[in-house]
Amino acid sequence: MSLNNYKWILLMFGIANYPRSSANFCMRRYVDGKWISAGDCEVFQRRMNGDVDFYRGWYDYVKGFGDTDGDFWLGLEALHQITKEGNIEMKIEMITRDGFYLVVKYRNFRIGPGSDNYRLTISGYSGNATRDSLARHNNRQFSTKDADHDLSSKKNCASKWEGGWWYGTCGYSNLNGNFHKTDREGFWWDGYSFILLSYSEMKVRKRL
Repeated sequence: MSLNNYKWILLMFGIANYPRSSANFCMRRYVDGKWISAGDCEVFQRRMNGDVDFYRGWYDYVKGFGDTDGDFWLGLEALHQITKEGNIEMKIEMITRDGFYLVVKYRNFRIGPGSDNYRLTISGYSGNATRDSLARHNNRQFSTKDADHDLSSKKNCASKWEGGWWYGTCGYSNLNGNFHKTDREGFWWDGYSFILLSYSEMKVRKRL
């Protein structure tokens, strides 16, 4: 699918406004008779054309990489700083390779400190996906090809699935996997139905 077609789909679903110069693009919300700008989101992951390699080492995932106008990862340390005080919700918007739009939300989202390998804590799932495919990644530490913190004693899941993620043994989603592959090393949601994706955007904001 061309980039122009992606833009049309995203605009149709109200996901994005083009052009944009920063990752803060969520519309303000009207609450109690006034606009609340705190409702704006901070995007921390986007995959849209596969031009950025996500099969990277620990340092890159901590510091972040890519271009905020395209494919990028904000960085684990930044995520920790944003979420450490709590009261943060997270939303994932995805488009499958068949053209279906999926959205999942978590009422609570927190990333731990580097001393705990940026452990994921989530709760309060809702959405239209077939199932909560982050549930079994909850309370897992982040792993990369050169920093194995998963629960598997037989393999490094980040190396096996070609990404960086909160792998368990190994897990049920791989949103930082190889964009161009169509197997378990690829870019997918739902370890049961194995839904291949062509787009994802992960974002956080303070709960209103």
